[in-house]
Amino acid sequence: MTYPERTRLYKFIADPPTTTMQRLKALTTGSLPTFIDAGSNFATSEINEDNIIDQLLRHNHGVVFMGDDTWNGLYPHRFTRNFPYPSFNVWDLDTVDNGVKENLYPELDNNDWSLLIGHFLGVDHCGHRYGPNHPEMARKLGEIDDVIRHVVSKINKTENMMLFVIGDHGMTSTGDHGGESADEITAAMFVYSNQILSKSDKSESVKQIDLVPTLCTLLGIPVPFQNLGVLILDSLPIFTKHIELENWKFSLYSLWANVQQVFEYIKEYAENEGTFDENDLKTFQQRYSVLNAKIISIDTEEKFQSFSKELMKFLTDLRQLCEVLWIQFDSYSMTRGLLFIFLTTFFAFVITDGIPTDTLSKVFSSSYILCSYVLVTLGGTIASLMYYFGLVDDLAKTAFFVTGFCSQIMLALLVVQNWDVITQNWYSKSKIKNISNLIARFVLIFNVCGLFSNSYIIEESFVLLFLLVTVVLIGAIGVASKKPDVNKKKTVSKFWSWSKLKFIILAVLVAIFVRGSAYFWRCRQEQQWCFGSYHEVGSGSKSETTKLQWTVTVIFLGMFVFSTKEWLRNAGNMNGYSLTVTAVKFLPTTIVVCMSGYWAMRRVSTNKKSIGSLHSINSLAWSVYGLIGLGILVCILKPLYTYVLPTTNFHQEVNSIPALFKKIKNNITAQDKPDKDDIPVVYGMGTVYSAAFVTIGIYLTLLFALLLGDAVAPSSVIMFLAAAFVLIVTSVLRIEKATDIEQLFDVPNISILIWIILAQYFFYATGHQPSFPNISWEAAFIGTTGTFSNNVIPGTLIILNTFCSYILMGVLLPLLLITPFTVFVMIPSVCEKKQEFRVEASRGEVILFERDRLMLTSMFKLAAKYILGHAIRVFASMLAATIHCRHLMVWNIFAPKLIFESIGMFITLGSVIVGYLILVRINNKTESLIQTLNKMS
Repeated sequence: MTYPERTRLYKFIADPPTTTMQRLKALTTGSLPTFIDAGSNFATSEINEDNIIDQLLRHNHGVVFMGDDTWNGLYPHRFTRNFPYPSFNVWDLDTVDNGVKENLYPELDNNDWSLLIGHFLGVDHCGHRYGPNHPEMARKLGEIDDVIRHVVSKINKTENMMLFVIGDHGMTSTGDHGGESADEITAAMFVYSNQILSKSDKSESVKQIDLVPTLCTLLGIPVPFQNLGVLILDSLPIFTKHIELENWKFSLYSLWANVQQVFEYIKEYAENEGTFDENDLKTFQQRYSVLNAKIISIDTEEKFQSFSKELMKFLTDLRQLCEVLWIQFDSYSMTRGLLFIFLTTFFAFVITDGIPTDTLSKVFSSSYILCSYVLVTLGGTIASLMYYFGLVDDLAKTAFFVTGFCSQIMLALLVVQNWDVITQNWYSKSKIKNISNLIARFVLIFNVCGLFSNSYIIEESFVLLFLLVTVVLIGAIGVASKKPDVNKKKTVSKFWSWSKLKFIILAVLVAIFVRGSAYFWRCRQEQQWCFGSYHEVGSGSKSETTKLQWTVTVIFLGMFVFSTKEWLRNAGNMNGYSLTVTAVKFLPTTIVVCMSGYWAMRRVSTNKKSIGSLHSINSLAWSVYGLIGLGILVCILKPLYTYVLPTTNFHQEVNSIPALFKKIKNNITAQDKPDKDDIPVVYGMGTVYSAAFVTIGIYLTLLFALLLGDAVAPSSVIMFLAAAFVLIVTSVLRIEKATDIEQLFDVPNISILIWIILAQYFFYATGHQPSFPNISWEAAFIGTTGTFSNNVIPGTLIILNTFCSYILMGVLLPLLLITPFTVFVMIPSVCEKKQEFRVEASRGEVILFERDRLMLTSMFKLAAKYILGHAIRVFASMLAATIHCRHLMVWNIFAPKLIFESIGMFITLGSVIVGYLILVRINNKTESLIQTLNKMS
C-alpha cells in the first residue's frame, strides 16, 4: 500500500442469507436478517426500523445515492439526490456501473451531502452470468479499480472525507450467492482516509454489521437502536486537528457508547419478548456493572488498550447470545403444522386406498361435498367474527386453524361412515399377493427416510437416477418376457418377436438418454467432487453454449416434434383442416425455428458484447411464448383431434335425369337395408383423450426447452421421452394382468410412484438443486430486458424453469389412466389377449367415454394418490427440519429442501387440477360430438 497508515483491508464477513436485500438491511440497521427473509429479495419492502439513513436525515445530513434500485425500495424518498438503475438484469454488466460513474464524479464536488452511496453491480452480474474467472470479470474489476483510484485522488485533495469500498457478499465458484458457504459470506472491505488512522490491534476480519456503528461514529450521529455491530477502532481517523481530545479517549467514549446502545437494546428486547434466559441476563448485567465501574479508572492509553478488549469481548458475547437465541422455533406452530399435514395425509390415504371406486362415486353424488363446503365456510365466518370482536389477534392464523380443523372433521366423518367398507376392502386386498405394491411401499419408505439425512439430500439425484433406470429396464424385461398366444399363426409369432426386439432397443435407448441426463445436473456447493458439468468448467467460469451444443439441441427438438407428430398422424388425429389440427401441424415446427433463431442470435449478440440488440432478439422469444400460448388455448377450446369423414348425401348435386332416377331407385330399395354410408366414419376416436394431452405435452416441453436454455433444452425432451416410455411399459403390464376392462381403470400404486420419481428426478436433470444459490436466475431474462415494473413476469419464468418437471408430470397425469386404452389401438400386437377382451378393447379410448363416470372417479383417486405421494415427502421434510432444527446444516440443506418440496407440492396441486379439468373438458366435447353424430345417423 502507498499509504499504509491511511488504509485498512479486512475480510468482510456477512451473516446468511447472502442475498442483496438482506445484506443492505444489515449494512444500514446493524441487525441480523433472518433466513426466511431471503424471499423478500424480489419483493423489496421499505425498512421502517431505526437505520443509519434515517438517523442522518434526523440530524440534517444529506444522503446521495446512485446504483442498484433496491435502495429505492428500502428507503423511498430518503435521499437528497438519487440515481437508481434497474438491478435485476444480470446479463447487463455495464448500464448500472456506467450510470454510477457518470453521477459519482460530479457529486464528489458537491458539499451538501454527508454520505454518498455508489452501488456498482457489474462484478455481481458478471459472476451470475460468467462466473468469477471469466475474462469479463477481469474487465469489470479493472473498471472498479479505476474508479477507486479516481476517488482516492479526490480524497487527497479534500478534507474530512473517507472511502469505504465493500462487497455485500461473496460468490461461489459458479458466481452464485444466497447461502452460507465460506465463499458466499466472505467479501472484502477497503478503507482509505486522507488522515492517519488510529493505531489499534488490526483486525483481519470484521462483521458486516460492524460497519454501522463505525459510520455513525464518523458522522457524529446516534447508532441505530437495534444495532448489534461492534465499532471498528482501527478504522477511525485521528482527530487531533479538529477536537481537543486525545485520540484514545475519543475511541473510548465511542466504544462505550456502542456498549451502552447494544446493552440497552438487549434489555428492552428482553422485557418485551421474554426470550432471554434470566441467568444469562443477570450474568451480562453483572459484567456491564463491572465495566461501568471500571471505565472511570481508565486514564492512560495503555489501560484503554486492555479495557477496549474487554468491551469488545462483551459486545461479541452479547451478539453471540442473540445469534443463538434468535434462532428460536415456535414449537406450538410447528407441532400444529405437523399435526395438520399428518392428519390430512393419513385420512387421504385411508380414503383413496380403502374406499372402492364405486363407493367413492356415490360419495361424490351425495350431500357430503356440499356439507363440507358449508362447514368450512362457517369456520371461516367464525374466525372472522372472533377477529372482529377482538377475541383473537391474528386473523390469518385463526382462519387457517379453524378451517383446517373443520376439514379434518369432515375427513374423519367420511372415514368413520365407510369404515366397514374400508376394512372389508383392505381384507380382500390382503389375500391377494401383490408384489408391485410391496415394492412401491418399500421404495416410498426408503425415499422418505432418506430426507432425514443431509448426505442423502445432497446426493439424492443419484438415488433417483438409479431407481428410474432400474424401472425402465425391469419394465422392458417384463414386457419382452411376455409370450405370444400359442394358438396364433407363426407370422404373428414372428411379428411379435420383431416387436419385442424393437421394444428392447427402445428401452435401452431410453435408459441411455436418462443416464446421459446426468450431464445436466447442477453442482451443489457441498459436492466438492462435482466439477466439469455444463454449469461450470474447471477454471470456475460459467461455460457458454458451444456450437455443437446448439446443434445437438436443435436436432433433439426437431426429432421430438417429428416423432410426436408422427404418433398423432398414425393415431388418425392429423386428418382434416380444423383449427386444432392445423395448429398442431404447423405451430411446433415454427416454435422450434423461432427458438433456434433466438439462441443463435443471442450467441452472436453475446460474442459482440451488444446488449442493446436484445430488444429485437427478444421478439423471437416472445413469438415462442405467443405461439405456445395460442397452441394451448386452441387445444383447450377445441380439444378433439378427430375428423368426421363426409358421407354421401341425397341432396348432393345431380346433373342429369338418369342419374336422378338411379339415385331415387337406390334410395327406395335400400330403405330396409342398413346403409353403411349412414354410419359416420370418425378418424381419431380411438385416441380422442390422449391426443389432446400429447399435444399439450408438446407445447409445454417446448416452453420448458426455451426457459432452460439451449444447453439444457435436450433434458426436457428426455423427460417427455422417459414419461412416454413409462406410460407404455406400465400400460402393457397392466393389460397383461387385467381380467376385464374395468380393472384398467384402477392405476396401480407402483405406476403412480414411478410418475412421482419422474417428477423428482427431472427436477435435478433439468439443472436444478434444492438450494438458493443454484436457482437459475437467467430464466427471468428469456425474452426480457430485465427491466420490470413488478416481479410477476420474472418470478413466473423462474418458477416455470425450476419446477418444469412437476408441472409436466402433473398436467399429463391423466395419461396414466388413459394410456392402456391408447395402447390397444396403437400397439395391438403387444397386447395379446383372449378374443372377447380384444373385441371390446378395440374401441380404444371410446371405452373411457362409455364409462365416463367411472373414468372421472378413477381419475380423482389417481390425482389424490399422486398428490398424497408428494404430501408425504413434504411432511417428511417438515419433520426432518424440525428434528434437525439445531443441526449445523439446517439452514443450508434441510430448510431449503423443505421450502423447495413445499413449493413443488403447490405447483403439483395446481398442475394436477389443470390436468383434471382438461380431461373433463375433453369428455364434455366428446359427448357433444357423439350427440352430433347420432343426429347425423
